[in-house]
Amino acid sequence: MSRRNFDRDFKLSAVKMAESSDLPLVQIARSLGVHDSMLRRWRTQVRAKGPAAFKESGRAERSEVVKLRRENRRLKDEVEILKKTLPLLERRKK
Repeated sequence: MSRRNFDRDFKLSAVKMAESSDLPLVQIARSLGVHDSMLRRWRTQVRAKGPAAFKESGRAERSEVVKLRRENRRLKDEVEILKKTLPLLERRKK
């Protein structure tokens, strides 16, 4: 059996539904197709972290940082190449 992943918006809307409804949490969880303990955990996370709940995992964030550093290095290298070619282009114009 594979593990299901729910996106941040789904989790936040599920918690909002649970907070604003008069229905029992078990019934809301069942209607959403999740286990009630999962909905309770999401609610606890939202109460503890507020809007910062369900942000990207540390691993995803680290891979994004690595990607951005790589791109930054490439762009710096391109700028250096352009700086070196600029005097050559100016000589040709004269």
